[in-house]
Amino acid sequence: MRRSIIKEFDQLGESLSNQSAQFAYRMKNLCVKAEEVALLPVEILIEGEFQKLESCATIGKKDDYSFMVFPNYEEDLETMAKGIFRVHPEFKQKIGSMQVDSVDEAGKNKSMDVHYILLTMPEVDDDRYDVLKDGVKVCYEECKARMEVLNRKADAKFAELTIGDTDEDVKKLKAAREKLNEQWYGHRDKLYNEKLQEIEEAHNKWLAERGEEERKRMEDEASHNDDVALSMRMTPEED
Repeated sequence: MRRSIIKEFDQLGESLSNQSAQFAYRMKNLCVKAEEVALLPVEILIEGEFQKLESCATIGKKDDYSFMVFPNYEEDLETMAKGIFRVHPEFKQKIGSMQVDSVDEAGKNKSMDVHYILLTMPEVDDDRYDVLKDGVKVCYEECKARMEVLNRKADAKFAELTIGDTDEDVKKLKAAREKLNEQWYGHRDKLYNEKLQEIEEAHNKWLAERGEEERKRMEDEASHNDDVALSMRMTPEED
């Protein structure tokens, strides 16, 4: 293929890759599990200047559904919580503390309390389940539409650039373009289906926990009723 066609082909591949990356980013910001990427947009106002969260804090995952955010300076704890809330108001926030070993100015070992923000992902209850699935579908349809636009534009350009080429060359270009689309359409669909599965699993987890809580409540209620009935039988009736 000529240089101009290869350049256009490479441009199409790069554009499809960018759309796929943006879609992946949006999927991770529809949070079900604790995803570090979801904290990238967070900016903290410190001494009149906005700073990225990762530059003023250390972030660690406690488990699949929660983060621990340790500010570099404890005095920034409150403004850090506010900055996170602006971007992800759905995250549950709680101040926690843990003891760590340190060394004082004299070089002696000491223990000190370090405070951090515990961020927990909200449960995927029935309402959030619907919101997440709708959000994922909207993002998917938008990505799909953008990719189709990119292909239409590329096809128009290829038609112009291949005027006078042999049928064999045109077929090779078409096959290469179809393979390129299989790659990035497939990647997009894989991300979409994985996110839907993640939402389903989290919702099933919530349903199971809710069912367990209801079972325990009913058992406690039945036990209480049995105790009351037994107490009534053992209490002598007064004439």
